[in-house]
Amino acid sequence: MSANMDHTKFARGRKIATDGAALRTNRAPKGAKREMRFRDLVEPALEAKRLRGNEPSSLASDRRRLRRVLPVLGHVKAGALTAGRIELFLQSLARGDALHDPVKGSTVNRYHSLLGSIFRHALRQGLIAANPLAGGSVERSKESPVVPRFLTAEEQRRLLRVIRQECPKKVLEVELAILCGARRGELWNAKWEDWKVREGVLLVHGKTGDRSVRVNRAARRCLLRLRKRAARDAIFITPERNESPRDSRLWFEKAVKKAGLVPAFRYHDLRHTYCSRLVAAGVPLLEVQQLAGHRSFQTTLRYAHLSPGHLKRAVEKVQF
Repeated sequence: MSANMDHTKFARGRKIATDGAALRTNRAPKGAKREMRFRDLVEPALEAKRLRGNEPSSLASDRRRLRRVLPVLGHVKAGALTAGRIELFLQSLARGDALHDPVKGSTVNRYHSLLGSIFRHALRQGLIAANPLAGGSVERSKESPVVPRFLTAEEQRRLLRVIRQECPKKVLEVELAILCGARRGELWNAKWEDWKVREGVLLVHGKTGDRSVRVNRAARRCLLRLRKRAARDAIFITPERNESPRDSRLWFEKAVKKAGLVPAFRYHDLRHTYCSRLVAAGVPLLEVQQLAGHRSFQTTLRYAHLSPGHLKRAVEKVQF
């Protein structure tokens, strides 16, 4: 009898341990059909984006945002994902918590778009019965107008002075970024074979796909000097890119801080500096859009306030 009791206890303990393992792994018993959860919708949607030709940088941003989404919504059954539940999650992003700072309305909208794309794909594939974000059930956040930050002539002198002192080999990279207006990712991945010297263009690939960056005389001098000091077997224009695919800009952030640039100045603002100087020089906004590779003309319009004199001269041409 004692042996039977021990066997019963052993069987019961084994069942409890098995059930506990199932809970920990979140796996359904063998042969049973587990109900679809939000995390099951993610990878098929991202793969569909990749096959449609979405940029790797866009997919990387999606995965970065999913690190905030999945701990909260990943375990939720697909049928339980209501508009109200998603709205509460988006509000938590805007509010922030002990581990995360509050995010701006524009960032909340990026999360909204990501979730919407996942639900639309799941609906098309028959994985869910309805899209909880359909019909504007969860309103988008208000976005503050984007005011481009750019270097003044005095700020540029201060910044370059610090870079010459702290990391002199980086001066040409900063000058090139201002002179051609390419995005950091575009310059980071640009190869020497992509520089067409006779045509005066640098072929780059980035956020908006393939495009040609115009290289003026000053930018050409920067490239020639970079080429002269590059190793013979160098493939990429940016020296560090030949050593590692990881782009570290700590040197730039330290230089900005030491130069005392206020408000905060980012590497991407070098591109804003390029666009701002084109507009201030009287270059038509349509040409600025083409030179900067803006996908939308609305993006270029952010710089329109920098050319009041140009607009005044234009309106004076209207005669009665």
